[in-house]
Amino acid sequence: MADGTLDSELIVLQNNWGMAPTVNGSLNCPQGGLIGSNHHNVAAPTYQVGTVIQVYNNGSAGKVGMAELIYLQVGTQNADSVIAAKTAVVPDSATVWYQITNDPDSCIKLPSGLGAFGLSAITDAYYGWFWCGGICPEAFVSGLAGNFATEGNVIAGHITYHDLAADTVGIGPYATTEGFAGFALAQDA
Repeated sequence: MADGTLDSELIVLQNNWGMAPTVNGSLNCPQGGLIGSNHHNVAAPTYQVGTVIQVYNNGSAGKVGMAELIYLQVGTQNADSVIAAKTAVVPDSATVWYQITNDPDSCIKLPSGLGAFGLSAITDAYYGWFWCGGICPEAFVSGLAGNFATEGNVIAGHITYHDLAADTVGIGPYATTEGFAGFALAQDA
């Protein structure tokens, strides 16, 4: 089956990383925004890896509601399709829990309920924020608006992270033997 797409406003993620959002109000949105150059796509982490923040998407772009983001490190990217805004990522290392990849050939396990989406381009071994829960934070990152890659057979209901025909990671339908990642509010196109 050919890969498909699903609009950002039709995706609600479940944060499966095991960390609750920080209660420190000053971290609700990092200075300079979520993709600010002083903390996103940086060689040394500015925040503790695994930090989860929650932001309120006010509806100026996208749906109104809460979104969660997690601070992670890129492991090895797919050489044919580097991480960018809307790129699905999953665990890359069995020993370094916070390293992620978009390469279905080097990831720990697919299908998976543990994953997130990139906010912008990011370099191998660098640190940054990834959307991991709630509605899509389009009011904070305009690059997240629009279509996300799917396996082409997603229906309204539960979703998980899957290997796509394009040899990248994306959204796929959920089965009882797979990791639950969130919900699709409609069928993909």
